[in-house]
Amino acid sequence: MGFTYDQWMEDQGLPIHRGYYIEDLRTVELEWWEERKVKAAFIQLHGMQGVVEGRVEEIPPGETLPPLRLALDELVYVLNGRGVASVWGDDAQAKKTFEWSTRSLFLVPHNSFCQLSNMDGEHPVRLLHYNFLPIAMSTIPEPDFFFNNPYPAPKDLTSGDGEFYSEAVAIAEKGTGHFAGRERQIWKGNFFPDLGAWDKLVPFWGRGAGGHVVF
Repeated sequence: MGFTYDQWMEDQGLPIHRGYYIEDLRTVELEWWEERKVKAAFIQLHGMQGVVEGRVEEIPPGETLPPLRLALDELVYVLNGRGVASVWGDDAQAKKTFEWSTRSLFLVPHNSFCQLSNMDGEHPVRLLHYNFLPIAMSTIPEPDFFFNNPYPAPKDLTSGDGEFYSEAVAIAEKGTGHFAGRERQIWKGNFFPDLGAWDKLVPFWGRGAGGHVVF
């Protein structure tokens, strides 16, 4: 018996890129997804089956996608381009809006509306979406449950706190296991403007000398 998610994915009629490696997600084949008014494709590398969803979407120059409400947290990585994200809960007046560009990474909280816009009038935007929808559909085998569900958004999004998408901050914690006796930094946040410019790596003591990592 296959996964509920796999059947749903096949039913969308979009390209599904499989294997062990994809050289460049910026050039993979996409097809029109009428339900979401966007060109898209699914990514399912070996080991992702039944666990995580990878999805590439392309926003045309100067266009805005319809709002989508997903019942799960979703990470979005900007493969190329620049644009604006608007995220809100049941109270549209508490909308959070921020700009992103190539190599940005941000979180869209579960049960929140998210609308993405391409700010470039000449070039398309490509985004990589990542979530645990396959696991969720194995638990609740009703795909429609996860899209535009009326369940309320998280309180930390709807509280009116303007810091939800502020720059990530480092929190020092006492290490355990391989890090016992050492202090390590864990960066927490919902928006990283440019992962390509990350300069906050620390020594990875558990992997031997010379290794660095970010948590």
